[in-house]
Amino acid sequence: MNRQGRQTDAYLLLFLAESDSYGGQLVKRCEEEIPFNSIDSAIVYRTLKKLEGEGSINSYYEALVDGKPVKMYQITIAGKELLEQLKIRIENKIENFHFFLSKFEEIEE
Repeated sequence: MNRQGRQTDAYLLLFLAESDSYGGQLVKRCEEEIPFNSIDSAIVYRTLKKLEGEGSINSYYEALVDGKPVKMYQITIAGKELLEQLKIRIENKIENFHFFLSKFEEIEE
């Protein structure tokens, strides 16, 4: 059972809280930094569009070294608030996983 992109919004907001970024950079960070990554580029761009529609991120265009403009994303105050909520939700899931693992160890003995 593989639920692709289940926490994509949390990862993208986390990366954007560190610094503004464009979609390709975010895809690369997901590929390189997230253990057991199941996030592909389509999920990243869908999630960016959703987050922007919700007001959690803003976008703007910036010219890079080659002069070609890229769409940059930045987290908003609402996005930082959502990131805090996602942190709490993930902490709760971790507690549930710890419970599961401890119960599983009990039945394995």
